[in-house]
Amino acid sequence: MSNEIKTQYETLDKQGLIANLILTKQELFESLQVISTKDEVILRLSQQLHNMQRGIFGKKTEKLPAESKQVLLLELEAPEAPVQEELVITVPSHTRAPRKKRDYGSLPVEQVLHDVADKQCSCCGNEMSRIGEDVSKELDYVPAKLTLIEHIRPRYACGACKSGGVKQAELPDSVKPLTKTIASANLLASIFVAKYVDHLPLHRQEEMFKRLGVDVPRKSMCEWIEGVCDLYLFRLHEALRREILTEKYLQADETTVKVQDGEIPERCHIGYFWGALSPPKNIVYFEYSPSRAGEVAGAIFKGFEGHLQTDLYAGYNEVVLSTNVQRIACLAHVRRKFIEVDKIAPKEVTAILQMFAKLYHFEKQWVALNDSERKEKRNKHSKEVLEKLHTYLSSLQQVTLPKSPLAKAINYALSQWSAILRILDDGSFHLDNNAIERQMKHIAIGRKNYLFAGSHQGARRAAAVYSLFATAKLHKVNPHAWLVDVLRRMRSHSNNQVHQLLPHNWKALRTS
Repeated sequence: MSNEIKTQYETLDKQGLIANLILTKQELFESLQVISTKDEVILRLSQQLHNMQRGIFGKKTEKLPAESKQVLLLELEAPEAPVQEELVITVPSHTRAPRKKRDYGSLPVEQVLHDVADKQCSCCGNEMSRIGEDVSKELDYVPAKLTLIEHIRPRYACGACKSGGVKQAELPDSVKPLTKTIASANLLASIFVAKYVDHLPLHRQEEMFKRLGVDVPRKSMCEWIEGVCDLYLFRLHEALRREILTEKYLQADETTVKVQDGEIPERCHIGYFWGALSPPKNIVYFEYSPSRAGEVAGAIFKGFEGHLQTDLYAGYNEVVLSTNVQRIACLAHVRRKFIEVDKIAPKEVTAILQMFAKLYHFEKQWVALNDSERKEKRNKHSKEVLEKLHTYLSSLQQVTLPKSPLAKAINYALSQWSAILRILDDGSFHLDNNAIERQMKHIAIGRKNYLFAGSHQGARRAAAVYSLFATAKLHKVNPHAWLVDVLRRMRSHSNNQVHQLLPHNWKALRTS
């Protein structure tokens, strides 16, 4: 073989080798892409499985484990202002708070005397003198009872001239809030409280009334609830809405409710209770809507100007809300995203959760401070923690798979960082909107009992009642006593003064 032919063969071999290397490199690159995609899928499915198992078998708490908390507390800087800690009693195995003494001062007392029959001394026969006594207390319960009240109104006419007509007293406005029904204010209030506070559906209440010897059909109770809401509670609900929109700081959230609307056979419509709470004033407002669309939030908060604390749901963004509304982020929602991925990246998530725990630890120390003092403390201590958290999340974002669950949690936090920093602007702002979420729990408990609302209008009535009863609870107002008084007074109450009967204003009037 000539040198020229040999050179040509060598050239062809090198070209083939290069082509094979290029093909192998391309195949390797494609394989790495497939592996990366599969890794992301495995991470996502593993996290979904973990979240499902946590929801079924795991603890619901979002607190750090005890060992992580102990390490954290050693690193925390002691606050400048000393705080009075709760007294604890140490026992060999654990610590506990002192037992609270029960207060029975508001209860009527019935005394039963158990005396000896023979008071003569068995030794000398003289009558014995009383030298003291022992009192044993027994807490008794009297079951509910129904009473039929007959309001008698005699009619009078002149027997002599018979031209003076007939005279008869009118029923007072406080009697029979629903004129064409037999239910009193007490009975109506009991039905409302049992359904919306104690979460007893009407079919259970029907059985309870049967045990008391009276048949009160569910249909009648539904009509009574409809009448009370239409005549009285919707006006109070509207007054509550006008009052809460004048506040400068609100928290907002929403939750679902099933509604029987009949549009799709054998299927319930998914509607939404939208909630707002004023932390400074402790008033709550719920409104029902068949939709979760953003324009619903725009309509609910129309006229509101101030700061609104919510999660990152798009319904609360600047496009929907007024330009005079600034959103504050909820740190609980941000933290929850990392708790959901703690099994995928335990080291990174633990470091992040410790920074959140540090922020909440500071807040516990500053509970007794006023708003201006708390703002000063936050900008001195909490701001530094938030800066460290932002730096850590930004660096972690660069080395995390873009579509992994951890990356989604990081992006959720960083995408609203300006809204997170607004917490530093005012000492009255909370770190999260857990206050309104706690009010949503009452709806969730009721929803598990009654399962669905009978109609969209029924859900609107429920929103009005939940608003008023939640406000009453925050102000430690007995909902039964409040509603009885409202039903007896509201018929003769001036419409432009209806706000006086809202639970928090009603309490102030009663105590003044």
